[in-house]
Amino acid sequence: MNKKLVIHLISEELRNKFQMNTLRSLGFDCTSYTLIISEQILTFAGFIEKPDSLYQWYSQIIDNTVKGITFLNLDEMLDKWSVNIYIELLEARLIALAI
Repeated sequence: MNKKLVIHLISEELRNKFQMNTLRSLGFDCTSYTLIISEQILTFAGFIEKPDSLYQWYSQIIDNTVKGITFLNLDEMLDKWSVNIYIELLEARLIALAI
């Protein structure tokens, strides 16, 4: 697992989701520009089995994080939240392995 790669991909997913939500709020249809990389992120984070509940949980984390994003210090916030999400993924993976 490459920690820097996973954190970078999470950051890019957050950035894309934020931009798509912003453009959608202005009336643009951004469906074909949505970055769909959650499967790769979960795989690189070490998840072997990826049930629908894992994707739903991860999507909820991304959606909740994006709600708090603003253009003010965007890159710094994305870096910080990407690391936090990465840590949550590691904790979830450890819990899944323990079961």
